[in-house]
Amino acid sequence: MRTVFEILPSSFEEEKCVLLCEVSNEGFSFCIKEEETSSFLGVAVYHYDKSKPAVGFAIDLQIIFHQKEILAKKFKKVCIAFSNPESVLVPASIYQREKCASILNLMCGDLNDQAQIFTDMISGQPLYNCYRIPAATYEMVQDQFPNSKSIHQYSMLLRNQSLADNQMSVIFNSQKIIVSLIKDNKYQLVNSYDYEIPEDVSYILLNICRQFDLPGIPLKLHGLIEEKSALYNEIFKYFEKIEFASYPEGSHFSEEILKYPAHYFSYLFAIAECE
Repeated sequence: MRTVFEILPSSFEEEKCVLLCEVSNEGFSFCIKEEETSSFLGVAVYHYDKSKPAVGFAIDLQIIFHQKEILAKKFKKVCIAFSNPESVLVPASIYQREKCASILNLMCGDLNDQAQIFTDMISGQPLYNCYRIPAATYEMVQDQFPNSKSIHQYSMLLRNQSLADNQMSVIFNSQKIIVSLIKDNKYQLVNSYDYEIPEDVSYILLNICRQFDLPGIPLKLHGLIEEKSALYNEIFKYFEKIEFASYPEGSHFSEEILKYPAHYFSYLFAIAECE
């Protein structure tokens, strides 16, 4: 995998720290948080080469685990957020665990027979999130972090109360965006979209606005997007109210992390809220 960011502490007390990881089809990222002081000490982002076959992802993930000695330390806790797109929200009134596989096959296709299926209950809402993770990827994560807790990123977003009413959140990843939308004080949408050029992103966001009758809705941006970039300029043509995510209140950050805009890693810092 290609190293995009690697800001790691020279020393820290691992038994006092939590390792917060994100695993997606696009790569692997993590940050290190000291619990007692609520201090983020390090962050790293690695991207998978999308020109390679998808089956090679688990091998590249294993290489990262072996190369980065910091990931083998005895952390107090390890939390994993899976960000794979194969996910279906099921109302609690009709949820049956044994039917999750059939629902995922119906909604996401049935070609992926080598997958592990999981369910998150969305606290405070009558919903379950059924999702599947490629078996090779999940086994690699479990081998490296056998006592970790895991959650799907969509579940994390649905539990998040930081979005204002009538606001759209967009997380930028490598050729993928994750969009969540609140209208009338309710989540209306959480979904992933692939893109190749900036115009793809503006089309996706404008189409969502049309579907939900929310022209000019304010945007909150997370992830790897530059303010002075073709991608940002394309979005700004159609959305005047754009806000970049800030650092979470009550937390502290290393000097090296503070050299970068807060929105770069805000989606990683948010994993701490779902430990």
